[in-house]
Amino acid sequence: MIEFILLLVMFQITIEILLIHFLADFGLQTHHQATTKGEGMKVFNWGLFKHVLSYSLVWLVWLYCQFGLEWSVLIGTVFIFITHYITDWITSRLSKPLFAEGNYHDGFVVVGADQLVHYITLFFIYTYIIWQTQN
Repeated sequence: MIEFILLLVMFQITIEILLIHFLADFGLQTHHQATTKGEGMKVFNWGLFKHVLSYSLVWLVWLYCQFGLEWSVLIGTVFIFITHYITDWITSRLSKPLFAEGNYHDGFVVVGADQLVHYITLFFIYTYIIWQTQN
């Protein structure tokens, strides 16, 4: 019975991570942010920064609701911000020219890789926070 309960909890956490990521990465990203985050080669991009800031704030609120005000929550949120910014900076510059030339297949392969990196990062951070709060 304990194994079944653990399985249900893991399923619930997985669904929550997927839904929150979808909301924060797609639902809250404006058209302007989505279309300008892949411009230029400078490291700082204002549209990308605003997108990643709102994305990270959503995760901060959710993690705070799950674990309270813990150092691991703050460290995890900073890690989410940094990794999301780097990942989107790279993948938006890779996918933008592909979509512009009509190469939708390869453009969506890049978008899929982007999402895979985000999910791996989020599960890693969630596991880190659980580990930190249990020790």
